[in-house]
Amino acid sequence: MRSLVASLPVCALILASATPASASDCPNNPNALGVSRVLEIDTSAGPRFGTLQYKQTLDLGPKEVVLTFDDGPHYQNTKRVLAALSRECVKATFFTVGTMVQNNSEALQAIADEGHTIGAHSWSHPRNLARMSAARSVTQIERGFRAIDAAVDIKIAPFFRFPGLNDSNALNAYAAKRGYAVFSTDISSDDWLGIGPRAIVRRTMARLHRKQRGIILFHDTKGTTAAALPALLRALKRGGYKIVHIVPKNSYVEVKAANTDNEPGEESAIAALPFSAKGPGNTKVPASASP
Repeated sequence: MRSLVASLPVCALILASATPASASDCPNNPNALGVSRVLEIDTSAGPRFGTLQYKQTLDLGPKEVVLTFDDGPHYQNTKRVLAALSRECVKATFFTVGTMVQNNSEALQAIADEGHTIGAHSWSHPRNLARMSAARSVTQIERGFRAIDAAVDIKIAPFFRFPGLNDSNALNAYAAKRGYAVFSTDISSDDWLGIGPRAIVRRTMARLHRKQRGIILFHDTKGTTAAALPALLRALKRGGYKIVHIVPKNSYVEVKAANTDNEPGEESAIAALPFSAKGPGNTKVPASASP
């Protein structure tokens, strides 16, 4: 898999206080891993995070990690993931797919009810988003956000992860104009490769030990990920790692347009596209990245 990237200035990150998990915070698990702090992100300048593709990542300290999950919500496995996170009073960010949202709205509502951050991962997860026409690529992005926004009664985050991490210069610029923070990753779990739970834990922790911090990418659609998560969270705790929960300073705002028949917002979104969306960026994504 290949993808290229252009560098844009990073906006400031704003720290918000949070209380580590304690017996009162996590009554069923007084020794829970918990959340060490909350990191509030100003998305207005369209920052991009994740050293797998970009020059910068989140402003994390030593042994601080951010848990992210792609491709859901899944009717069964997402709830298993949520149960594992709940037992440890941990918060994560879910990059959801519009078609999955429509088919599994109950699971999406469960994510919201647990207080996790919800961002978008396109409408239908096309592998070739960066090579689509401007109209189709922008519709994929905006329709994905609209599906989430319509499905839950919370303010969703203007956080976006390209399907397959396949971005382009033009789409990155479009995301910046829309005030979307684009997320790649620092550490891939390889859970999408069909490996077992033990391998997921082993590979993730080995990469984390080398990096010592970063955004970790999982998929809540995978049964093996749900099975691996309890052991992974225990391994993080044993290793002295701390969980950071990322939240947006800015809320998602739907694009308004005259076209309200099938794709509301599409016309304005396309008009805002700075140039052709067909060209890829300039940084290769390793084969170990997300599908």
